[in-house]
Amino acid sequence: MLNILALFSIFLTIHGYFNPVNQRKNLFTDVNCARIPPSFWCSNDQLTKTCGFAEVCNRYSQASKNQKVKLTVLYESMCPDCQKFITDILYRDVYLKFGDFVEIELVPYGNAKNKNGTVTCQHGEEECRINKYESCALHYINEPVPFIYCLENQLRMGSTLDQGAPKCYETLHIQPHISDQVIHCANGKYGDKMQQEDAKKTDNIWPDKHEYVPWLVFNGVSLKNAQFFIKNLPSAICEWYVGDRPPSACRGIGNTRRKNLNSVCMND
Repeated sequence: MLNILALFSIFLTIHGYFNPVNQRKNLFTDVNCARIPPSFWCSNDQLTKTCGFAEVCNRYSQASKNQKVKLTVLYESMCPDCQKFITDILYRDVYLKFGDFVEIELVPYGNAKNKNGTVTCQHGEEECRINKYESCALHYINEPVPFIYCLENQLRMGSTLDQGAPKCYETLHIQPHISDQVIHCANGKYGDKMQQEDAKKTDNIWPDKHEYVPWLVFNGVSLKNAQFFIKNLPSAICEWYVGDRPPSACRGIGNTRRKNLNSVCMND
């Protein structure tokens, strides 16, 4: 009996059943595809093919090929965190570096409340006034992001709307007839209409409703779990953009990530 067991053990060893090296080889080939996070599905061609993700990845690639990533930002003009985000991240890290690859939509309404057509703002009547002004600026200025950046930066430094807006028009060389349209809109009923539209945009985001501002909506989808990208937008854009020519700003992302790692041994 012992001889039979011994022979059986030798047979199993020869075929690799008790071979630790063989077990290590199988460790990463017997992957449970059902346990792979969706964000990984299209990250590697071999993984995509092995786990049967090809159809959904092809649909995403075809629909997104050479299309700008749409980034919608819900904000309010007098919110300190919104001002910081617009001036320090959105303008400098996204607009200036990824302008050709990202479509930025700004919605200046934020945590305001709309009751029977009357808007009440979180930071008072002056914020309502500036929100309406920025709604009009976004409508009439052809390239509005630099103006919103400039105005929010002025407000952040303590200027009033009446002090900051003229400086921004002058700095950006915006034509007088454009600034006149913005001012006329902000002082009239059309500005109220623009704010009602921004209220609807804010209230109708899907599937998650905003809990704070700034709040980001990616390609028309609002997710609470996606808000952590607010501090790492360049990496998100580099990962999501699908095109023949990747953004040049993405070239240094990998090196920056490696430099930020606490302690690693690089593979030669």
